[in-house]
Order: sequence, then C-alpha cells, then structure tokens
Amino acid sequence: MASRKIRLPGKDFHERPLPSESVNGLDLLRVHSCYFPAIGFRLVEEHRFSHPKAPGGLIYLGVSVTTCLWEVFGDELLDSNSTLAAAGWKNRRLSRVQSKKTFKLCDLTDEKVRLKLGVDLGTLMQGDLSVTHAWGLALQTHPAAIDGFHFLSRFDQKTNVVIFNRTGQAAKFTETPIGDLPDVAEAETFLIDRKIAMV
Repeated sequence: MASRKIRLPGKDFHERPLPSESVNGLDLLRVHSCYFPAIGFRLVEEHRFSHPKAPGGLIYLGVSVTTCLWEVFGDELLDSNSTLAAAGWKNRRLSRVQSKKTFKLCDLTDEKVRLKLGVDLGTLMQGDLSVTHAWGLALQTHPAAIDGFHFLSRFDQKTNVVIFNRTGQAAKFTETPIGDLPDVAEAETFLIDRKIAMV
C-alpha cells in the first residue's frame, strides 16, 4: 500500500530558530467537564499534542463553539454514526477563557511557518499520536520557550490554540462560564444541523 512520508522534528530542531509571534491578549472558548474549572493544564495521552513525557501540562482552546464541540466529540460522532452519549453531553460546560497578557505563539496554521519547520498538515493531523506527540514535545521544549501554538482542527479546519503550563501561566487567565451544554443555544444548533441523536 502506498503511503506518504511522516515528517518528525529533525535532529537539529532545537538548534534552529522557531518562528513565533507576540499575541497581545487571548479571548477563546473551552468545552470542559462541569466538575472541573475551564483553566486546567493536563497531560492526557489521548490528546493530540500531549506527549506523556512532556515537562508540563497543556490546555486546548478554540475560536468557536463549533470547533470546541468537534474537538471534544468528533471521534465519538464519527465512530457512532452521529450519536452521542447523553451523559457526556450533559456533564460538559462551555466557558470563555481570556487573558490580557502577551503570549509568544508559533502559528502552525501558517504554511510559511510549516515550511520552515519542515512539516505538512497531513503529519500534524496524523491519527498516529506518537507523531503529533513528538511535535508537541519538540515545540514545548524548544529553547525559544514559546507559550504555545496555533493549530487546525482535524474536523472543521478552524483554529485552536495550545498553551503550555509554564511558571505562572494559569494566573494569566480568567474564566467565565457560559453555560452547561444543554443550555447553550449554539450547542443545540450544532446537534440539530447535523441531525445528531442522544442515546
């Protein structure tokens, strides 16, 4: 069977300049468990860029309600023929996560940045998490000490942001609960538009 090359970070990755930009302030969204705060840095092996040996946790944030919902429920929807477990939906909340601080971010949605890093979108969207974990770890441990990076959703190609848990990072953010998913109009629209059933 034919296959394309998987591009891992080069052996000299940490010796090369890492393209980044200063972003003044963040205003993003997160779908999270009702039992935990929105601002929580974790290492979960099933998450796309969360290498199990990373030096600290990560938080994943999205630019839209739809993108956040896809990132949380996308695999379940594709595996279950457009059905979702009602308990999982009811136990999640949408929150707004904001910061007025400045963050140094690498933009993996920019093809010029990807060219400099030697990586393609197919690699960054790999189902083999060992590949995306390797990129997450390389970016987190690069001497440039960036705060995180932009990346594209596998499901709707919209922008998400990963922030690394560096010293004092959590204190830079505030969270504002928008509502539990069953009470959020945009979440209900997401279900209706895609004819998603609860089981």
